[in-house]
Amino acid sequence: MLMAKLRRPGTTKVVFALTIVGAVYYFVQPCKCPLGPARSTESIAPHNVDKESENQLLREVRGDEDPVLIGKSAAVTTSESVQPTCKRIWQKGRSSWFDSRFDDNIRPVWSRANIELPADARTWWMNLVAQRSNQRIKDEDPAPLLTALFDIGAPDVDPWASRNLTGCLRCAVVGNSGNLRQSNYGEEIDGYDLILRLNGAPTKGWEKDVGHRTTHHFMYPESSIDLPDDVSFVLVNFKPLDVKWMKTAVTDGSITRTWTSVKSRIQTNKSKILVYNPAFFKYVYDKWTERQGLWPSTGTLVVMFAVHVCDEVDVYGYGADIHGKWNHYWTTTYMGQSIGIHNTTYEHLLLQKLQSEGIVQIHLGNANH
Repeated sequence: MLMAKLRRPGTTKVVFALTIVGAVYYFVQPCKCPLGPARSTESIAPHNVDKESENQLLREVRGDEDPVLIGKSAAVTTSESVQPTCKRIWQKGRSSWFDSRFDDNIRPVWSRANIELPADARTWWMNLVAQRSNQRIKDEDPAPLLTALFDIGAPDVDPWASRNLTGCLRCAVVGNSGNLRQSNYGEEIDGYDLILRLNGAPTKGWEKDVGHRTTHHFMYPESSIDLPDDVSFVLVNFKPLDVKWMKTAVTDGSITRTWTSVKSRIQTNKSKILVYNPAFFKYVYDKWTERQGLWPSTGTLVVMFAVHVCDEVDVYGYGADIHGKWNHYWTTTYMGQSIGIHNTTYEHLLLQKLQSEGIVQIHLGNANH
């Protein structure tokens, strides 16, 4: 088990305590859960565009050239055509632990190419609600829900369906921890190619610590906020209703409730909406969090998304603050203990393991002082 492998003798009592406190749900909003309150014990090309034009569009969207198809990548290389300082974490040979789990064929983005979900993933995803509320879920084909989004202008292709070996896609995953306060990470974070944020994370007024740029914002209906036109809304869909809501939120505003009241309309660029692949969701649950908890937290889902599309991943704003407390950088209100949805102790150890294997780099902010 991952937890056993990571225990080492000599660890200080402080570090041990912080690891245990890792059971706090530290990277999403405590008051908004995608499936309801927990029990007591959280412009793309048209479909008919030719393949060469589609590939060119993908290169333009990502700002690179010379793609390599997913699943056909080589081992780690030092060729002059490849930037020698780029880690390319997805290439085999760096970590046998990572290689045994990493599957590049299961893509994080739900697109037209993978619109038909495997039967096991479909059943698992559609019953996330049922396992908490004992509801009987109607088995319906979710593909039309996604197609409806494509029909109103959402991209129907995966922007990272191929990789670039002449550049280096550097990504920052920015969580919401209070350890970002007075971290002065802002300028550093703004220097990444992709900057991934989640839920209600504000940047205005916090630019010095968290930066002002965002390229992709991961949210579900209950945590959604308005976004500028240059930011991609990445829908973390915990249930079919979330996909239905995404369409109505940018059209007629007809869905006003899930398990609670939600924004009926949001400001976001329809041509930049992406949807988290339910099959990838299950893959993260099975292979990376090893079925710990009911499902992975949003924070872990975003980290694993980045690990599968980026060449390098740096993680900011995860964990406790300098006082060992768990809160958000924009508030001094401390968060309570996790209540059984996610095994956040395990997820905290997973993040540490990814760092020890050279896959991600964690930046602790004010907790590092």
